[in-house]
Amino acid sequence: MSKQDRKRQDLIEAVVAYLLTHGLGNTGLRALAGAARTSDRMLVYYFGSKETLIDQCLGLISDRLTGQLDQALTDDEYSADALLEALMAQSGNPALLATVRLWFELVGLAVRGEAPYAGKAREIAGRWIAWMESKLPRAQRPLAADLFARLEGRLMLALLEPEPTRAPSP
Repeated sequence: MSKQDRKRQDLIEAVVAYLLTHGLGNTGLRALAGAARTSDRMLVYYFGSKETLIDQCLGLISDRLTGQLDQALTDDEYSADALLEALMAQSGNPALLATVRLWFELVGLAVRGEAPYAGKAREIAGRWIAWMESKLPRAQRPLAADLFARLEGRLMLALLEPEPTRAPSP
């Protein structure tokens, strides 16, 4: 890997960490450059635009999620219901939870038609549905999109649940 490629990778890693912690709300070049400990000019030099940088970071986050799930879900095939339950069992993982929160933020921006988020959300959703298809028996592969929607719904409800309240002290 060249020195320039290494620098690009370091910048992406810093921005990925920022996005997983802070979300997409404050993604101006200055904020991203601050997170990467560089200047906004250097980000433009390495990536050409903020949109390209965000696109690459979101792609990496998506790839990492599927890699984590591949490691956690070791069976070659799952029925649709078993895959849904196996994926929900992973939802307590803090790294996965950060990705899920970012995903829902991305979807919110995408449904408002904000560029570049709409295209990236469609791309990532398509990749995750294809991943789910790869885990299902051939006869159940047409169910992957519905399974994805069920998973999203359950994850959203889980994220919306209030923190458990503690009983008052005596």
